[in-house]
Amino acid sequence: MKTKLASSIWEGLDSGLATYLKIAASLSCRMARIWAAEATSAKLQCAVKDLRAAVQSDMDSAGVLRGLAQISNDSLDAVANVTNISHLVYATTLFDTFLSETTQFLFLLIPRAMGEDQQVPLRAMIEAPLKNGALTLAASVRTREIGNLPFADRIQFLRDAFALEIVIGTEAWEGMAHFSSVGSSTMHDLCGCIQLGLNGNGEVVGKEHVSATKIDRDDVRWAIDSYEQSARAITESVCEQILKQRDHPAVQLLLKGSTAMLELSPLWGQTGD
Repeated sequence: MKTKLASSIWEGLDSGLATYLKIAASLSCRMARIWAAEATSAKLQCAVKDLRAAVQSDMDSAGVLRGLAQISNDSLDAVANVTNISHLVYATTLFDTFLSETTQFLFLLIPRAMGEDQQVPLRAMIEAPLKNGALTLAASVRTREIGNLPFADRIQFLRDAFALEIVIGTEAWEGMAHFSSVGSSTMHDLCGCIQLGLNGNGEVVGKEHVSATKIDRDDVRWAIDSYEQSARAITESVCEQILKQRDHPAVQLLLKGSTAMLELSPLWGQTGD
């Protein structure tokens, strides 16, 4: 039934919409995996605590489950902290990729939006002598430049460069902007790192720094939900204002959320040149 639904929805897609749906669907399907992983992780941690308590109160089962009784609460907390950070980094990376792919897609669709002052190195032009190859390379370079900006600035760029009316709710915007700071330096701070410097004698010294910042499940869920809502708003805007196909059944299914996009699994087999 799902296969028939996906096949019928796929019919009638033009190449531009099909390509962009792959970008948006990629994010949605992977976000669904994060939600599942986050829920499973919480259930496992609760189950371990319950089993450990049961082992301690019932010596007859200790021989089978003795290992669980040896796991301390501190160890479980450490696992939870690393798991939360991992989920947050993964979700942030997915949204970062979605923004980059959306930006590059729009640059290729509307090359003039890259600006007249964009320059591609001569060597790169030689390696890509054809016009389409040069435009693809220029779009990739410009996308990387935009990718250095915070998420909020990148979304504002999409609004300005492509005249997109992207409407994101206040809570989702605040969450997206807040967690966009999760980069290599922030993660080093969260995980603990060595602060290096020179002392008065010019010697290199290091001092261990452990951040007081903690990432809990509520933070992770806020981040994932914010990214999903933001991506949905961007997708809706692109499909309606650029591609002019917001009412297509595939777009409507996509806008329902990450779990609904699992209906479109056959989409991954539809690749273009």
